[in-house]
Amino acid sequence: MNFRKRNRIFLQALSLAAVSVVLSSSAVFSEQAAENEIYESPNPAMAEAVREITWPYYETSREVAINSPELGRLFTDHKTAHALLTTAKTLEAVQVLKEAVEKGSLPGTAKQGHVAFGTSIDMAVVEGAALSHDTGMSGSGYALTEAVDEAGNTVKDENGSTVYEYLENGLYALHHEDNSQFTELRSNHSFNSALIVLINRERYKAAGYSDEQVDHMAILCMAHSKSTSGVRDLNSREDWLLCFDRMDSLVYAYNQDHPDAPISFERTPFEQDEDLLAAVVTESLAIRVGDVSRDSHPDAEAQSGELVHIDRSTIDDHGGSIEAEIEPMTAVIGEEGDELLHLKDRQVHAGEQNITMNRMYLGDDGVVTHEITVADGCSAPLCTQSSIGDHLGELYSARDGQFAVSIVFESFEDDEDGFFRESYEDFRMMAAQDYPNVTIHLPFDEEEES
Repeated sequence: MNFRKRNRIFLQALSLAAVSVVLSSSAVFSEQAAENEIYESPNPAMAEAVREITWPYYETSREVAINSPELGRLFTDHKTAHALLTTAKTLEAVQVLKEAVEKGSLPGTAKQGHVAFGTSIDMAVVEGAALSHDTGMSGSGYALTEAVDEAGNTVKDENGSTVYEYLENGLYALHHEDNSQFTELRSNHSFNSALIVLINRERYKAAGYSDEQVDHMAILCMAHSKSTSGVRDLNSREDWLLCFDRMDSLVYAYNQDHPDAPISFERTPFEQDEDLLAAVVTESLAIRVGDVSRDSHPDAEAQSGELVHIDRSTIDDHGGSIEAEIEPMTAVIGEEGDELLHLKDRQVHAGEQNITMNRMYLGDDGVVTHEITVADGCSAPLCTQSSIGDHLGELYSARDGQFAVSIVFESFEDDEDGFFRESYEDFRMMAAQDYPNVTIHLPFDEEEES
């Protein structure tokens, strides 16, 4: 059974509508300290202006999560600390990716129907988009309308992807999202982050961005999600055209509701300027990697602002399945210590709180390498591997590139029978089938070489 199928079976068994993605920060710090210390901005005045635009949306997203206790309260952090850490990781990643293209490690040319990786990176746009990318979690936006069959079931295509309804004019049908339906809000948040950029066009321009750069930021916000944007493969020209169609649909829906304050998006430059779209490919991959590279820690903060505590001593590390690992685990949230009841929430927090650091660099062999540091390689191995799988999925979304993932253990005390080593070796084999453009390196490889 391959890695993705194993996780799909787990999700189906839980009958959950939402799939959480852990987004947590590497330390508990004040917003001011984070702004000053977490990364050095290449455009500090513009970045400060963007934070003034976006921070209120992130505060609203916290309130929305609190009012959605079933899912939103336990969802992982998508607020200001996450936006700052994502920005830091994105700026690191985009420099590495740019260097890789310049050195030929990533293709700077593309075959018919594909888009290459580009080097004409706009750092101000990348930083602004990273700071803005999750503002759509604030709710009150739009959602793509799913097509349903006669039985009321969501229609899927041959790849298992959701099919959406269209209007008579050829644009996608949208509806107002319901803030009480956190699954819908989460699923469409990148869509609405792009919308918020367009709505605030004049404020971004006052910060120093041009109209073209505002559109550029909106596309990067939109594309940080594979499903909502339609860009499952960043190197696919067809996927990008689909993304632009969805942007046009978003603009149309908003302008129908706000005829006195219309917004706009100009897709033509992205369709006609090959260098621009190639740069967008590189920048989008950087944001996707930055977004998933949320260094975690024990007692990580949830979207509600409360801390989630996992008692790792209660995890059945030898369980042999995700369910068995976390069934006896003590997991609580908030000052009152409310128990996490949903297995998916328990799995995500158990896995992500075991990942302490992420970074990207160009290896000695010239391959773009994403390094993931795991606190304890013998703690909740299957939950941890599931979280690592999210990272692999982002790299797989740039399918014309070849990447390496280096997994590092801060602590690893295996059993005499090698149970945990075998678990990670099995994970590597399954991942190789699902993510063929990603090679996983484990600490054991060095032992074998020596």
